[in-house]
Amino acid sequence: MRYTKVMIQVQENASLVQYSTMRLGGSARYLVEIASEDDLLESLKFASEKNLKIHVVGTGSNTIFQDEGFHGLVIVNRIIGVTEESHDDTTVLTVGAGENWDDIVARSVNLGHSDIAVLSMIPGTVGAAPVQNIGAYGQQISDSIVSVRAYDTNTSEFSEVSKEACEFSYRHSRFNSTDKDRFIITSIKMRLCRKTIKPPLYADIEKYFTSNNIVAESVTPQDLRAAVIHIRSVKLPDPSVVANCGSFFKNPVITNGHFQDFKKKHPEISSTPDGWSQPPYWNLPDNTVKLAAGWLVEQAGFKDYHDAKTGMATWKNQSLVLINESAKTTVDLTAFKEMIVSSVYEKFGITLKQEPELVAA
Repeated sequence: MRYTKVMIQVQENASLVQYSTMRLGGSARYLVEIASEDDLLESLKFASEKNLKIHVVGTGSNTIFQDEGFHGLVIVNRIIGVTEESHDDTTVLTVGAGENWDDIVARSVNLGHSDIAVLSMIPGTVGAAPVQNIGAYGQQISDSIVSVRAYDTNTSEFSEVSKEACEFSYRHSRFNSTDKDRFIITSIKMRLCRKTIKPPLYADIEKYFTSNNIVAESVTPQDLRAAVIHIRSVKLPDPSVVANCGSFFKNPVITNGHFQDFKKKHPEISSTPDGWSQPPYWNLPDNTVKLAAGWLVEQAGFKDYHDAKTGMATWKNQSLVLINESAKTTVDLTAFKEMIVSSVYEKFGITLKQEPELVAA
């Protein structure tokens, strides 16, 4: 059945499996795909008239739906469009929230910028990027954000949220914390200005350049993107082929004091594991240390682990990624996740935090 308005078509009892790259979950009471801010307003009007809660999703690469589905209106953001403003060596991009993130990275590289080049091949849409403050290899989207345009459900108005007002930190923003579900992002504005990137680079990237006879001091944005695409293609499964939500756990950040105690109990963390290019931790500028969650998972016994009972597994080349081999329910996924979390805590005294959002029914 479909409910039809002038600008939108609302589906009823729509399966949510295709709207999560983990390919699990029940049905949405209602679902609508929007292509403009006017569509969004019409959708919100529909939800208000029926007294429905809402949930906004892009490709679902960071979303997990429960088996009960969603008892309100799921809004699938398909707002696209890109505008460029050039000022000397700087380019300002304003990008629709429904655009594919990697397409925008490719565009920035073609324009000669390296600002977001190492964020290549991160799945998902542009609108989801600032919510999680996506990052990789020392870059975060917050480094380039100027502002985020969003509908504020508290004021019922569109507003421009400045970079400073987004409250960015590691995998954090106001959009996934203090103001979760308050804002619906419709576009972002980024300033790109870097033409090169200075060494030292992350070990994986430097290793790629060395093996391809690329001098690190003369790396182009195209070189940087090619390196990351190669690395991620080897390490990570394509969600369009293998059901997964990318990195399932956040890399835990601990104080330097905690790390010194940790290293005494687990001296093996100072060694470079087979297949790794460095020890599984990074010293951060604020005197904290980020641990590799994938290493913790491996050390807890879940390297290339396949669980017949739940139908879940860890990816063969990156234990941080949980893949759905034959799971039929989100309950299966949750049971597998809890098994890993419990084992890591028992061995290391560290509680892993889930990165993909589990949407309440």
